[in-house]
Amino acid sequence: MKTFVRVARTLNLSEAARQIHRTQSSVTEQIQALEADLGVALFDRSNRRLALTAAGTCLLDYADRLIGLADEARDAVLAAAGSACRTLAVGGIETLAAAFLPDVVARMAAAHPDIAVRVTVAQTSALHAQVKDGTLDAALFFGTLPQDDDLACSVIAQAPLVLIVPPGHRLAARASAGHDDVARERFLVTASGCAYRRMFEAAFRSRVEGEPVIAGESDSVAAIVRMVERGLGCAIVPRMVPALAEAPVAIVPWHGEGATVPVSLAWRARASSSLIALHEAVAAVEMQH
Repeated sequence: MKTFVRVARTLNLSEAARQIHRTQSSVTEQIQALEADLGVALFDRSNRRLALTAAGTCLLDYADRLIGLADEARDAVLAAAGSACRTLAVGGIETLAAAFLPDVVARMAAAHPDIAVRVTVAQTSALHAQVKDGTLDAALFFGTLPQDDDLACSVIAQAPLVLIVPPGHRLAARASAGHDDVARERFLVTASGCAYRRMFEAAFRSRVEGEPVIAGESDSVAAIVRMVERGLGCAIVPRMVPALAEAPVAIVPWHGEGATVPVSLAWRARASSSLIALHEAVAAVEMQH
């Protein structure tokens, strides 16, 4: 059922297989077995792109609820058994998984040794989809979540942004900086649509002189930090990025509009009981910046 939901969300067999860590042939076999069991076609394969049939659209709503109920039943049975260990699947984008989740997991391990935590690192869109289809119980990400009846979301912190510049840069000794201070600077950014790129764009939203100069792009924030170190440009990133801890770059607090970014936790509205422990751990851990 989880495989069906992933294919239904992506409408792409290879992408669905990548997201659930299976081969494409395995995904195809599972979908075919499900269709054979139900006796109906769930996907229209007449065009190059998959499309849900009316039957597939009907099943998708039930699938989300069935997955949630199965997880709830498993938690309840394991809790009743007492000695069994429950598993909580938590996702996060790269920075939060490295800078924040280890403290949360450690606190949960101390307070709830009966709950094992499995951490997944992925991009924001994939995290949202995996929480929705039940692959993940919860996910941490930057930004907020659009209204969705199937998901609940809470902003747990505001993470400050910083401008990072090469050693010896004219702004290296500044107490803070804003978009007026970097009018002619070249910036290194992540790809369009990425959470870090949205932070960058928000930081310059009120600028009247025009768009900032983009010197290059990278999928890795750590790589961007290294490129700044080598003088290839500047960057705006969350202060909590782990790569900043040892990189010889100047870190200047960013001020003005877009100076912070929300850190949010999302979970399914019909959540498992283990999430109570996760919420307790998240609330107890102070984010260090």
